[in-house]
Amino acid sequence: MNERLKILRETLNLSQEEFGNRVGIKSRAHISSMEKGRRDIIDRTIRDICREYNVNEHWFRTGEGPMFKESSDSVDTLHELIRSFDIEQLELMKECLNMIIKEKESDKCNILNFQRTVTRPVYDLPASAGTGQFLDGYSYTNMEFPENVVPLNSTFGVRIAGDSMEPEYFDQDIVFVRQQPVLTDGDIGIFVLNGEGYLKQFEIMDDGYSLISLNNKYPDMRITEGCDFRIVGKVLGKWSDR
Repeated sequence: MNERLKILRETLNLSQEEFGNRVGIKSRAHISSMEKGRRDIIDRTIRDICREYNVNEHWFRTGEGPMFKESSDSVDTLHELIRSFDIEQLELMKECLNMIIKEKESDKCNILNFQRTVTRPVYDLPASAGTGQFLDGYSYTNMEFPENVVPLNSTFGVRIAGDSMEPEYFDQDIVFVRQQPVLTDGDIGIFVLNGEGYLKQFEIMDDGYSLISLNNKYPDMRITEGCDFRIVGKVLGKWSDR
């Protein structure tokens, strides 16, 4: 086994000092004595050498089989990653892991209970789901929402006022809108009609358009030729903080 130690070190092209440092043996003379058979190689040192240099322990002890263990790319990558950390970084990782373990043991898991968020501009002046509110303005607030409630293609949000779109949309809900100039029949959208903003359902008729309320107590709003009418965008989803 002493001869195989020297064979291994020379195969790795390492000096006795370099070889020993990586397994916790600081004395070059210690490695030299083991290679020459003057000092026994204890089991702990064997395990350290095999772990550090990926050596087949059976070969190291008996000379049989391949010198090195087969390793997967993932194991090699992990090994190199661990070696890249210094002591301070490893100590910090240890503290983080201990904190996670304590949280897990107490069944709180607060450190893991996080949720990714996304930001959308939300216009401060509400579109009306009732009698109408002025929408054309530049005043908005960037707000964060849970990622899973915000449609990917939405452009902005609008806070709703009124009850004409109940039971689907309620007062103070925020709807997420994709800005676009056209809609298809039945789409829910944001509209500006004669300077007032609305959340309504778009209906295409043979002789024009209408804005429909989901709440039956509100009459349809007919778009006539003389109306100042603009489609702002299509409603893709909603958020309620009630």
